[in-house]
Amino acid sequence: MLIRAKENTFKIRFLDGGESSFIKGTPLFEILEFQRREKDKAIVLARVNNLIRSLHESLDENCVLEWIRIQSPEGRRSYQQSLCLVLIRATKELYPDAQLLIDHSLGKGLYCEFQNGLKLSHRKIRFIQERMREIIEANEAMLPQKMPRNKALALMKSNGEDPAWLDGNPELINLNLYQCGPVTDYLGYPLLPFTGRLNVFDLQYYRPGLILRPPDEHDLNVLAPRVRQKKLFQVFHEYGQWQSILGTKMAGEINKAVVSKSIFNTIKIAEGLHEKKFAQIADTITRKKRNLRIILIAGPSSSGKTTFAKRLGIQLRVNGLKPVAISLDDYFIDREKTPLDEKGQYDFESLRAINIQRFNEDLINLLDGRKVELPKYDFVRGKSIPGPVWQLKPDQPILIEGLHGLNNHLTEAIPKRNKYKIYVSALTQLNLTAHTRIPTSDVRLLRRLIRGQKFRGHDATDTLMQWRTVRLGEEKYIFPFQETADIIFNSSLTYELSVLRVLAKPLLETVSHNHIAYAEARRILHLLNCFLPVSPKVVPLNSILREFIGGSSFSY
Repeated sequence: MLIRAKENTFKIRFLDGGESSFIKGTPLFEILEFQRREKDKAIVLARVNNLIRSLHESLDENCVLEWIRIQSPEGRRSYQQSLCLVLIRATKELYPDAQLLIDHSLGKGLYCEFQNGLKLSHRKIRFIQERMREIIEANEAMLPQKMPRNKALALMKSNGEDPAWLDGNPELINLNLYQCGPVTDYLGYPLLPFTGRLNVFDLQYYRPGLILRPPDEHDLNVLAPRVRQKKLFQVFHEYGQWQSILGTKMAGEINKAVVSKSIFNTIKIAEGLHEKKFAQIADTITRKKRNLRIILIAGPSSSGKTTFAKRLGIQLRVNGLKPVAISLDDYFIDREKTPLDEKGQYDFESLRAINIQRFNEDLINLLDGRKVELPKYDFVRGKSIPGPVWQLKPDQPILIEGLHGLNNHLTEAIPKRNKYKIYVSALTQLNLTAHTRIPTSDVRLLRRLIRGQKFRGHDATDTLMQWRTVRLGEEKYIFPFQETADIIFNSSLTYELSVLRVLAKPLLETVSHNHIAYAEARRILHLLNCFLPVSPKVVPLNSILREFIGGSSFSY
């Protein structure tokens, strides 16, 4: 409430204009009411001194405040996490002995399954969904509960959780959990204030589990479209089984391996698994060498595509083939002809930024054994200039790494039988808790952050601010084609967050609390602090991770 007295008060400067004084301990809801904004149901969170806060929280210090709407990236993240809490509560009430695992993203949703043998069916899923809708219609509060560390640990253990992930973060004195009815759980992000805001969702049976489908990110009034990703699911499933065998599916299990020093064996096995996959892919190509002449490698940012191409090339040479590499970047059209995006800026990620006609003509001539003068792109002048002259021998494959490798329009003149498409991505399948997953995009962001600082002159703030644009490009140009790949390679390494912590933590700590990127920096820092550190020196020199942390035996 607004008061005149100066004692026991604090000031808020609102980003949308104005400044007011309030009694210390005033809840954000009352501040919202003071601004006559309480009827605006789209406001679901607040940014207070560049940290994201629940509307149930109270303030007591001078601050700058910005209201966050549900349509924002922060609002959408909170919506998904809030849906998870409602799902957790519904399953606990209906099936008290069930152990729900919120496992990984899949098809615009979250794949979940039960770890204790509960067999799902369409009927059971309908019961869960009906109970979720009852909780949502009741418009129950989702209240933040700031607990001392010992109390939070005891609660997690009573819920059947192993809170060993907190061993990596001893300085965390208090922990923010959220309560909805009888259920209190850790979700890792501020939640929406009331369940009644969660009016769009669906549960889809996906054997042996289910998919929690949130709203479409562009229109929260409709469900996200169903995207069938059988190949991607198979990779996640295979990787998850392997992690379960090793006992490294949870962050706490990684920490235990660090303490016991068994992490060094984990590193060897993880890297050995990669090497085995490289050899299997090379064997497939070699068996079909008369047809598979064009090897296309694509994937989102910081997936390790360049190292993948180099290590695959080595395995192909082991099999007697002599692959050559062509860079798609050398086929950029002259800069002044580059298409513009909706902001009027050059859209270098567009397929129309590539000289597709010449690219296809050169490939056909190379496959036919003719001499071809390849282009070279001068990035300083923004011009295509003459490059090297090549002539391939029979059966010699061409490795092409690039953003659009899976898009058939890139190689439309090449018969399908001559192409082998590989999708590379860091498909992390690691959780902090059974209900708090680690997004695959967070691991790629950390890789990009370290590489940007080491090799490209970008500080952490630059990388965090660019990341949203990068992700939008991936959604537009990469993810729609991932299921067309002949094979998906998971470049994730189960131990890497312990290594990335050592290098990324000091970079994230440089982000100013006055910058809008501060909230995201703190979120990622909290994730890193949940892992005990492992020295980068133990990472093998040919590891995909070396592409980002430096010290690779390959030249880039």
